Amino acid sequence: MSATRRPRDLLRRLDPAQRRWGGAGLVAGLALASVLISLTGKGTPPSVSSFTGCGGPNRLTVATGADITAGSFRRDLIEEWNRTHTTQVTLVEVADRTDEERAEMVGRARLGSCAYDVFSVDVAWMAEFARSGYIRPYPLEPGEANRYVDNVLKAGQVDGVQYAVPFVTDVPLLFHRRGVPVPATMEQLWKYAAENGGYSVQLGDYEGGTVNLLEAIRSAGGRVTDGERIVVDEEDSGERVREALSRWHALLEKGVLARGAENFSKEDTFSTFRNGFLERGSKNSVEESSLRAFRDDDVAYMRNWPFAFHRLATDRSMYDDQGRLRFGMAALPGTGMLGGFNLAISAHSGNPAKARTLIDFLTGHDAQMKLFACSGYPPVLESVYEEYARNPRTCGQLLAASGTAADPTAGKGSTVPTDGPTPVPAGEDTELTGPMLQDLAAKIHQALRTAESRPQYSYYATFSEVFRSCARAVVTGDLLAKELDLARFADALRDARQGRAPAETVRSLAHCGKPEGRQGQ
Repeated sequence: MSATRRPRDLLRRLDPAQRRWGGAGLVAGLALASVLISLTGKGTPPSVSSFTGCGGPNRLTVATGADITAGSFRRDLIEEWNRTHTTQVTLVEVADRTDEERAEMVGRARLGSCAYDVFSVDVAWMAEFARSGYIRPYPLEPGEANRYVDNVLKAGQVDGVQYAVPFVTDVPLLFHRRGVPVPATMEQLWKYAAENGGYSVQLGDYEGGTVNLLEAIRSAGGRVTDGERIVVDEEDSGERVREALSRWHALLEKGVLARGAENFSKEDTFSTFRNGFLERGSKNSVEESSLRAFRDDDVAYMRNWPFAFHRLATDRSMYDDQGRLRFGMAALPGTGMLGGFNLAISAHSGNPAKARTLIDFLTGHDAQMKLFACSGYPPVLESVYEEYARNPRTCGQLLAASGTAADPTAGKGSTVPTDGPTPVPAGEDTELTGPMLQDLAAKIHQALRTAESRPQYSYYATFSEVFRSCARAVVTGDLLAKELDLARFADALRDARQGRAPAETVRSLAHCGKPEGRQGQ
């Protein structure tokens, strides 16, 4: 086992409670050293102190998750900042998966460490980070607040106080093979998917699985929560929850939901949509497989985040002989859940004023334009959507206007600006055109208007794990829908909302009502 992999492997061996509380602080320092090795390419871990905000007045460190977008352009923005400012910024990608990312950030914050000045906080973690005192309030003047998409900005509020501002938002879109009908309702989606090779979603045992399951329930008219309340055991809502999960189990059994979706993450889903059914048997895959099936014409429809558009549209194989895209996109027919990351200043940062100046730069109009055009990050500013509605510009055009040369060998989808898809040698990327970006921006903006936020709980991670354990068990067939004990499920969720995990392990499914002798494997 290599030195750079050992800390993360140790983290994965911890049970869920250890990962949530004790494991984060125990392993954070080792994990950070591991990530710094991978970012710097050096064989020995650099001193952590040399990558913290504690080392002097002219250094900032931003903690974030791994970048899976086509261009990884946020790194370019940090480089741009470093070229033009005395204060130098280090971007630390602390983990590949959101669950591990949160554990490492929380571990540092609980120790009172000033290792990070700025956190890139998943919208689902806002209540935990704010109420635990990990981050500072982030007051905004009315003129500042009005720049942002309203419900996206609200995702940075906790108990009526603004604690963060959005860096990138996220909302699911429906990707579809060109030539198939575009559904306007979920019932139409099931019908069309059954007739055209299926629908690829993410139901893996991670946070993305929670989001997809919440969307399934909300799209069927059910509710798990209502504000602070747990309502899954209330008669009307509870039956709708049971029916929705039972329906998705039937769709999975019939192959209407892509085979393997029970283990897919967004990357797995991408791969399935893009390349076919090759990896559908994997029991531990994450979000790429749905994209692969879509690319290979095996799956006609895919639920995924906007990042998938850039990944597909910069791939020459996704064009036909006439240079037309082989796929389209639309707003999700059902209810989408809001995703994305907010930028917040660590309560322990030694440079809060400079951290805010950096955040102003990263959330500025020009930066948001480039993040969208060059990497596909959904914008958080109304002004970007307004500009793309009237004057769409490509990544290359934006970089040329700012005097930044695009590297044609970088594979970032930021090569020569074009007015439309043009033939490109096999294996090379092509830039997204203005009309493509205009359409993508319009679809994202439309979807954002109806997207809902996840429950805002201080112990959301515990709530998510308990909810997902029961809901996912019904969809995968580990628990019969009629065996789901809504009262026990609701009680377990109420405990989880307060940070109390089930007395037995979550995997046992006893809190869901699973009979003894048929415990989860």
